[in-house]
Amino acid sequence: MTYKTKGIVLNFIKFKESSIICKIFTESFGLQSYIVNGVRSFNKSKNMSLFQPLTILDLVVYNKSSANIQRLKEMKIDVIYMTNHTDIKKISVCIFLSELLSKILSNEPNQNQKFNFLYNSFLIYDGLEKNIKNFHIQFLLKLTKFFGFQISDSSQITKAYLNKKEQNDFVMDCISMDYDSKIQSNYSERNDVLNSLIIYFSQSLGVNIKLKSLQVLKEVFKPV
Repeated sequence: MTYKTKGIVLNFIKFKESSIICKIFTESFGLQSYIVNGVRSFNKSKNMSLFQPLTILDLVVYNKSSANIQRLKEMKIDVIYMTNHTDIKKISVCIFLSELLSKILSNEPNQNQKFNFLYNSFLIYDGLEKNIKNFHIQFLLKLTKFFGFQISDSSQITKAYLNKKEQNDFVMDCISMDYDSKIQSNYSERNDVLNSLIIYFSQSLGVNIKLKSLQVLKEVFKPV
């Protein structure tokens, strides 16, 4: 039986000569792995653009609750990003968030609110021309709500990991303000808060989160 659902691409690995196994967070089924056959063959190589980090797709899928890997029947772009896959800083953020989300999302059903938050956040980010350096930190702070351990006060992370007033103020601004707001921060503050958030997610979810993309993200936003 087939189902229609939207999905957000997280990552993929090569499978056999011309296929991939792609990890996608779906609106209907949560985090799923899908075999995509023949997508790396010469005449279909253009379809690989569908699997860039955080691409939003319309999908027709086969779903068996007992299967670890599902199958895709049809796929097409739901939203064409204007900047998320062309701006080097935004690309780095997309890679970082896709790697992190692949480690903390689950395949539990009925995660519509969480999916809608991701969907709307990435569309807003795509439209931002200014104030992009704080987005990933705001995103992670706001995301905690959908995991059941919402950060509503800076002391929840700063008491244990941070101790500067500037860092506390930065966290509170990120929590209370919208993505397009101008929030004062510096490179050191952002890195300290980001490191603390990764620790917070790790401890709250009981998983060891190690991210290859973290250092690249920090280098991209490093002042010249």
